[in-house]
Amino acid sequence: MLVQYPSFLLELLLHPRQLLRRQNWQDPASALSLSLYLLLSLTLLWLAFADSRLLASLASPELSSFKGIVMRAHLKSFDWLSVVYAPYGIDQAYAMRMWDTLLMPGFVAWTLFSALCSVTALARLRMWRFGLDWPHAIGTGLLGLIGLLACQCLALIPLGLLLICRHCGVRLSLFILFWLLGWFYLGYYSLADLGERPRSIAATLFRSLGYGMLQALLASLVFWLLLLPVIPA
Repeated sequence: MLVQYPSFLLELLLHPRQLLRRQNWQDPASALSLSLYLLLSLTLLWLAFADSRLLASLASPELSSFKGIVMRAHLKSFDWLSVVYAPYGIDQAYAMRMWDTLLMPGFVAWTLFSALCSVTALARLRMWRFGLDWPHAIGTGLLGLIGLLACQCLALIPLGLLLICRHCGVRLSLFILFWLLGWFYLGYYSLADLGERPRSIAATLFRSLGYGMLQALLASLVFWLLLLPVIPA
């Protein structure tokens, strides 16, 4: 499974149609493989973004983890970030303490669990609207979730560097591109279980992107309902 995971992830991102064509949603072995790939993906995300060290009190946090990048960004670029925090009355010290807690292992795990619940809720809506069965609806939803999370994680890399060295339009463009690409994968895999096959590449791109954005909006409602009660005050 570990050996096959990189090829699965590459196929999911580079050859989505080929991956969909060879899926047998009624085969228990296929469902088990997808579940294990999802578990592995979430584990890697948890390991990459969760950090149990307290860094907010350090004068110069090292860039050895994503939390370290966030802390250094708040130290070096809070004059720019304060525009985001000002409406909520959050100062630099509070923002750093908040992210110090949000990037703890337990909170990252709850965040990923909330994302899974969001996708499950969307799959249930598609089942109700289009008469799909559980394996088909939840399977394509999970494929879209893996693609979405992979692209959003890639988007955070140029964003973190942008906050430290903000005078670079390429990094901001990469962040936006990866974010849109994540919405595309979410929409593309979900449209697949509805039998949608736009004829042209442009039609596929825009319909998948639009449907992915709609799904992301609906999923965010479920996501925040589960997340807000545990956000530190």
